[in-house]
Amino acid sequence: MKKILIYNWIPFDETENKGGGVTIYTKNLISCLIQQGKWKVYFLSSGRAYDNRRREPYIEQTKNIFGKGCQSFQVVNSPVFSSARISFPFPQDYLEDMKLVKLLRGFLMELGGVDVLHFQNFEGLSLRVFILKTYFPKMKVIYSLHNYYLFCPQVMLWHADRENCRVRCCGNQCLDCMPRDVYKGKVRFNQNYQYRLEQGNLGWNKWFWLFGKRSLEVWAVWRGWFRETIATFRKSYLQKYEVCRRSVFQKRREKAKYFVSVKREKRLSACFYEFGSRNVAYLNRYVDQVLAVSERVAQIARERGVHQEKLRVSYIGTAVAANQRSQSAYRCDGTRLTICYLGYMRTMKGFYFLLDALEQMEPEMAGRIGLCVASPATDQEAYDRIQRLREHLAEVRYYDGYTHEQLPEILQGVHLGIVPSLWEDNLPQVAMEMKSYGVPVLSSQLGGAKELTESEWFVFEAGNQKEFLERLGYFLQDPGRLDDYWKGDHRLLTMEEHFRELEQIYEDKWKCKQ
Repeated sequence: MKKILIYNWIPFDETENKGGGVTIYTKNLISCLIQQGKWKVYFLSSGRAYDNRRREPYIEQTKNIFGKGCQSFQVVNSPVFSSARISFPFPQDYLEDMKLVKLLRGFLMELGGVDVLHFQNFEGLSLRVFILKTYFPKMKVIYSLHNYYLFCPQVMLWHADRENCRVRCCGNQCLDCMPRDVYKGKVRFNQNYQYRLEQGNLGWNKWFWLFGKRSLEVWAVWRGWFRETIATFRKSYLQKYEVCRRSVFQKRREKAKYFVSVKREKRLSACFYEFGSRNVAYLNRYVDQVLAVSERVAQIARERGVHQEKLRVSYIGTAVAANQRSQSAYRCDGTRLTICYLGYMRTMKGFYFLLDALEQMEPEMAGRIGLCVASPATDQEAYDRIQRLREHLAEVRYYDGYTHEQLPEILQGVHLGIVPSLWEDNLPQVAMEMKSYGVPVLSSQLGGAKELTESEWFVFEAGNQKEFLERLGYFLQDPGRLDDYWKGDHRLLTMEEHFRELEQIYEDKWKCKQ
């Protein structure tokens, strides 16, 4: 029986909806592997569990929903935090660590080696883990590009929450995206507390833990009040006694602080540059196959330096593909075109672009547009804008988030899905969901959503309101054109079909589709 080790930064059976679609995909993939009966399945996660009673990283076995079908493990006390946001300010930990490669080498030797090591992600690990290939040359190493972490420590190639990051191995631009509210001590304390709580091992000092967690919050509030008070007193003092703000002492202190800040930024910039360039070099050297989830992702990987011979486009399988439709579920008669947005209230998702476009739509056209939005109400102002659209559009339906079980109700009567991404969304799950329910999708040219159809009329330039509204007018003028979406063979893959492709990749039998 062949052995496979699957890695993701978070357990596949976690219950807090963390890790997004990759977590769901990983669980489905492990389920397929178990059902085949030909694979001995192992799973590993890292970067979330910390135990202050031990300093060095170690691996422990965990329980999971598949029981004996899958042996799951986690790295405790990893030198690299996960998710990417909390490891972002510490690139040197990722680049310099050697402990994880030694730990994982010993772990693989205890397992007797594995035939396949499949990375679904790399958050929570350090760069030199790729070197495991040299210790186990017969082991097939696969990396799935579900996101852009190896090219971008912020994961999404989305610069300063306003534009795509197109600069290869930029370094300097990464400083604009780096979070300023992440501190190692606080992260380790919170992760340690959560780990001990999950283990049921707070013991006699549980009140100390609770007090300690609360004291961090109290300290933050008190520190803010203290600084504000001191600043107010200092300002009044200077005004009263007309003391020069630029005293010799202050100038020296500010100058020293400036040079420390500049020195740190230069060091971080160099680390971020090295992060991107060395990741690509290690991918090319140690990974056997890099699987891109869409053609666009493969193109971006090539632009970033990944060798063409390493790349394969492998569209992921999805549970909703089992009963997918091949034609529109609801016919539009031209009197009203109902559109739908699924997802989050985020700039990068194009949510605010959509609201702006609808608000500026001509009244005559707006009176024939119905809108359905299923998005968690995380922005009160945006929610109010949606409500005001009721006076402008023919119809507005709003759902405060959604589950997969609600999709038939939400998509009832919808003629056209909208995926207006402003970033290179790898392959949006919402686009596949709407297509499977018989709803054609109008998307921006960024990311992989446009690859679900061959018709150019279901694609518009990202951020271009004029072109977007022209597309809506095109379908209002002739609703029969919505059927063009279904021309061409772009079936969604079921998990079983996708797994058959993966098995061929694992065994070097799959040839790249041209």
